[in-house]
Amino acid sequence: MRYILAVLTLLATLGTISPSFAQPDPVSSPIDHAPTDDIQPLDPEDTQSELGEIEIIDRPAQTRRQPDVQLLVRSSVFSSSNITALEALKQSDTVFTNTAHLLITPKLGENTRLIASAGGGIVRFASEGDSNYNIEQYNIAVQQRLAPGTFGQLGWVQDTLRRPGSGDLLTRDNAVQLIVGRQDQLGKQARLDSFYEFRSSFTNPSEDSRITNTIGTRLRYDISPQVQGALDYRLSFKNFTQGVSRSDTEHQISAIVIYNINPDVFLAGSASYLFGRSSNAAIDINNLSFGLSLGFNLPLF
Repeated sequence: MRYILAVLTLLATLGTISPSFAQPDPVSSPIDHAPTDDIQPLDPEDTQSELGEIEIIDRPAQTRRQPDVQLLVRSSVFSSSNITALEALKQSDTVFTNTAHLLITPKLGENTRLIASAGGGIVRFASEGDSNYNIEQYNIAVQQRLAPGTFGQLGWVQDTLRRPGSGDLLTRDNAVQLIVGRQDQLGKQARLDSFYEFRSSFTNPSEDSRITNTIGTRLRYDISPQVQGALDYRLSFKNFTQGVSRSDTEHQISAIVIYNINPDVFLAGSASYLFGRSSNAAIDINNLSFGLSLGFNLPLF
């Protein structure tokens, strides 16, 4: 179970699991927005977070209309220097993920958007095959434009992990999520995204139930019409609420490069360093990871 929880944190870091729905998460996938559309649905690759925590990142303004329904397909591989997150068992490994999500983002009003997704995928380890799992994910939220460039989002996220083959439940996480995000254009090619996220997770088994407060910022630069680069920083405070006395402080620094092959297909590379401390001496948070992701967005409606 510890392997799985550690990998979920890394996947969140690399943005390989959760679709970005009008949000600010780490690697960015091409979701197009009209230049006058202030409510910007989160990008599926702009999402790094443990068990689906959402972040805020978005593509530059496009002339093509934002589709209300999309199919998001992701295939990723990443390496980890500390896959177990345990002080006594530091071990590196390579992880492969394949996911697909149906993302729905219709407007409910001039300043309001519904964000919903359903999907899942498989996660496989190069060395630790006994830790392989399949994941199912559901999300529903309402996003409200609060001011030009600023939005609030309130929603629910569920992540279920099962063993391959048998389908036995490994863990289920239900979370209430509140996000406040802002995007500031610094010039024709640069943009600064910042966000605050509150997340209250209720898990089965209950030992991983926790409250997480995260603040983050991302500086994004359009190197060319097809290539974007980004530097990302996040600070998270986690307090476990059931059965254990534990609190974690995590810092995460990421560098991301995205190459848009065409408006619907992209290739992203990332490097991320996670460090911090835990009140549990058995936990070692520090981890260096490198990832590569291929994404495909199929507009449906």
